[in-house]
Amino acid sequence: MRYFVDMPYPEIKVEKKDVELAKEILNLYAGEVSEDTATHNYSFQMMMMHDDKEKKEILKGIAITEMHHLEILGLLIKELGLTPFFVGVSNGSTKWFSGEYVTYEKEWKKMLLSNIGLEELAIRNYERVIEKTSDECVKHILRRIILDERLHIEIFSKLYGQAKS
Repeated sequence: MRYFVDMPYPEIKVEKKDVELAKEILNLYAGEVSEDTATHNYSFQMMMMHDDKEKKEILKGIAITEMHHLEILGLLIKELGLTPFFVGVSNGSTKWFSGEYVTYEKEWKKMLLSNIGLEELAIRNYERVIEKTSDECVKHILRRIILDERLHIEIFSKLYGQAKS
């Protein structure tokens, strides 16, 4: 099974330095609903599903894809002019990444529902940043990441449909 769309990721480049855009991307990187949070969520879920090899491998594959997104966003933040610290930015202040962002669900169907909702919210957050910027390089990168997030929704939705009550 593939956990990312079979399409190359764009080169990590920007049209110009833009610290305000970098701050927006910090939220996608390590804010409450972010690639960092997704990586932690799926890592926790892998441990909860440790005895079910198939579920564990699916969660691992998606977590690895999210880690790749984390790297892409970190490099993008750096190109835009900030250090990619694990923080989100709101109203001009930073908030360090926190384990409180992780959804500590232990039941499979509830995990899947939570994952679908969080992936959908992540896509909306990406789309908001795309709407705010005129930087076509950044838009191209974020649109590519969205394709993977949509695939994750498809995977989780299919698994939810197959899950026993």
